[in-house]
Amino acid sequence: MIADTVLPHVSTLSRIPPFDLLDSDEVSRLIEGRRLLQRCRGEIVAHCNVTAPCLWVVLEGEVKCSLISATGGEKIIQLAGAGAMFGEEAALLDRPQLFTAQATRNSVLLPIRGSALRAAMEVSAAFANAMTLRLSTSIYDLIENLQLCLQGSSTQRVAHYLSRLAPDSAQHCEIQLETDKQHIAAQLNLTPETLSRVLSRFMRDGMIRPHGRRGLVLDDLPQLRSCAAG
Repeated sequence: MIADTVLPHVSTLSRIPPFDLLDSDEVSRLIEGRRLLQRCRGEIVAHCNVTAPCLWVVLEGEVKCSLISATGGEKIIQLAGAGAMFGEEAALLDRPQLFTAQATRNSVLLPIRGSALRAAMEVSAAFANAMTLRLSTSIYDLIENLQLCLQGSSTQRVAHYLSRLAPDSAQHCEIQLETDKQHIAAQLNLTPETLSRVLSRFMRDGMIRPHGRRGLVLDDLPQLRSCAAG
């Protein structure tokens, strides 16, 4: 693990929403004194129940945010790829982080202090509105996922996961899976074997077909959406 690398450039963060709503001086204040952090695959980025004074912006790689049970079971609540961020809720509240963050690939991250984030939100109404919308969307998605895991069948969960990767108006399209099947299964609270069985059934029914390493062609999105709805 390399803990500290180079100082981040203003232009690096300015290209990532919603930080692109800030001017260069505001971005400079946001990252003042910060250094890019590097984590190798499998290394912990942040531990559960540790006060997290910063949010994390993923510049390269991927980080999974998950809840770990006493028996070692894992429930992934977010997979943050390049351009995504996580931990803002704990950083803004200055409270302990409630999940464990672990790099699933070699990753480069930028930590931003919660105090600097709050200051930027006070200065820019557009940035504050974008952060509020982001947090609201995250809460909605989390509740929707919990509802699906508690009430939905394995078929509904997989169909919902696939159909949300497609444009709303599409009847068929090509998609790329966000991560490997093991992590997708953990997100959906399924075993990898169950996920594979559902995908195989969708293939036999002509709804999907493989395309490349992580690609799928969704040939019958109306039917997938119908399966998701139950």
